Amino acid sequence: MSFWQTFLVMDVCRQYGLSHKEQEILLAKFPDENTVNSNNQVADQSLENKQLPDIAETVRRQMWTIYNKRFAPQQDPEIFLELNQKNGKSKDIKFLAWLRNKYLQWLETQNFKMIDSVQTYTDNPFTPLNDIINDQHLLYGRERDITRIFETLNSGSSVALIGEKKIGKSSLLKAIYHQAQHRLNKPRKAIYLNLSLIFNDDDFYDKLCEQVNIPVQRGRQLIRNLEQQQLLLLLDEVERMTWKGFTRDLRLQLRGLADGQANPPLRLVITASEHLDVLFPDSRDNPSPFQGVCIEEIIHPWDENIVRGFIHNRLMNTQVSFIEEEIIQLIIEPIWYLIYR
Repeated sequence: MSFWQTFLVMDVCRQYGLSHKEQEILLAKFPDENTVNSNNQVADQSLENKQLPDIAETVRRQMWTIYNKRFAPQQDPEIFLELNQKNGKSKDIKFLAWLRNKYLQWLETQNFKMIDSVQTYTDNPFTPLNDIINDQHLLYGRERDITRIFETLNSGSSVALIGEKKIGKSSLLKAIYHQAQHRLNKPRKAIYLNLSLIFNDDDFYDKLCEQVNIPVQRGRQLIRNLEQQQLLLLLDEVERMTWKGFTRDLRLQLRGLADGQANPPLRLVITASEHLDVLFPDSRDNPSPFQGVCIEEIIHPWDENIVRGFIHNRLMNTQVSFIEEEIIQLIIEPIWYLIYR
């Protein structure tokens, strides 16, 4: 999360009472202090952000509500009386100018100052800012979680990592992928599949067979081939399997390969933002594919000690420092796990 995004969330959206959906629209509409996206551009981002409307007209109506209901004239007459007389892009540009002025004031209160773009910038010690962590030395504060996960795997069970979105489940899954060779008592080949990039059964079988290095196949032939393997299958964002393109047969096949044996061909580690019994309700005609197979491991946000340790770890050997008041604000506002997941 950039300084601009933090400002919009903390000093604008919360102050003026925007809903979470309105907040996402505002962030997409004004991605930085110099850019105004059109309603069509905002709607196009709905493929990656499900909080955004997928129709430009809906974005336009939501922006009308934001301008006329949230930022009412009586709250700031100097800007909003004039703003309400404008339409379309001119209104957006005028509003961005107002935001930019508030942003500069906010930066001063945060002990930041704008630096001329021609000057040399200090490398950001908190990279990556918003991405899955592949570089293991950058992963912080999750060793206890990783240890518990491997203890469960080595006891003979599969694992489901359950936690809210962007809390770090994908980065944990990558850590399991990289460390499996050294921390599993019985060797298994680790395979990582990101289900956000897989849209149906055919995609799944294609990718799985490619990773196992066998011809693309399914059904009994695939089962026979996989029964000769020892695999640790890591499935990221398993809730995608509730989508229309995925069938019950695929889910039950995974369950059968991971259950019912002392040393099954598959051991699973999956991630989800909801509990398995919520994602896949069990019934007589449609048994839950992972309930009872995967032991749930709840992934929690960082506590104060981990946040302080993380800040200290990243600022060592740099010229950057935070005062105590800034550190306390970061602890109080739960944004660290969104910035560094």
